[in-house]
Amino acid sequence: MLPIHTIQSITLQRGDGRNLRYVLQLRDPMDNDPFIILADDKFAHNTFADHPHKGMQTVTYVLEGSLTHYDSKTGGGVRLAEGDFQIMTAGRGIIHNENPDPGEEVRVLQLWVNLSSDNKKQPSNYQDLPHDSAPVKAIDGGQVTVFAGDVDGTTSPLALLTPFIFAEVKLEKGARYEFPVNAGFNTYLYGLDGEFSINGEALKAFDTVHFDITENEDVIVIEATEDATIVVFSGEPIKEPVIAQGPFVMNTQEEINEAFASYRNGTFLEGVPY
Repeated sequence: MLPIHTIQSITLQRGDGRNLRYVLQLRDPMDNDPFIILADDKFAHNTFADHPHKGMQTVTYVLEGSLTHYDSKTGGGVRLAEGDFQIMTAGRGIIHNENPDPGEEVRVLQLWVNLSSDNKKQPSNYQDLPHDSAPVKAIDGGQVTVFAGDVDGTTSPLALLTPFIFAEVKLEKGARYEFPVNAGFNTYLYGLDGEFSINGEALKAFDTVHFDITENEDVIVIEATEDATIVVFSGEPIKEPVIAQGPFVMNTQEEINEAFASYRNGTFLEGVPY
């Protein structure tokens, strides 16, 4: 069994039109590597205005409701409905917003995935995976939906710059599953619904687990004491310096300062107006 490093119960924060749980916070970016943050975020229309990103990817999984993305890359709106998944590569720079319809709310998981110094230079792009196109692995008493990466031979069609896995595990009460973890990957688990145990530790919805990184392949033993839904995200550490401030994730403070300066002076998108 993959050893547990820490267990936390994630508290709800309310304000500014949001119901927010920070599953993964930016305390020690090298401890999170290759991830930056994970937010379980429920928000209303016009919570987010147009804003930039650079040097990372946003990974969005819609849990409830729907939203529309507008951005400097596509110019139009990309609509994500409940169960849909998206990887947005900010790369060398993008400006976007994300909005539910007026009068509506949306709940998403948003994971920020870091990019290597070379991949921070990539042009921005989107990859969308509708829920009905996501590969599903049937298991005894449940299923595993693989949105990114590969889980036990079931592989997402999305191309990855930073190797990582994002999967949702649904188990009926009494079911058990051994979730495989790659050697050297940094692995987290977050409970969305129900009650369950991880390697014998009793947990519930909104609990999160951070596991030790090991040199060998291993498994997480998940047992559902009630019907349960769990998200597992696991990635290969990049092992480069990380400076994350606001919407930018770079390798040095100088690069961060340059990103803010270019956004203010209108050269952020290489001089292209937005």
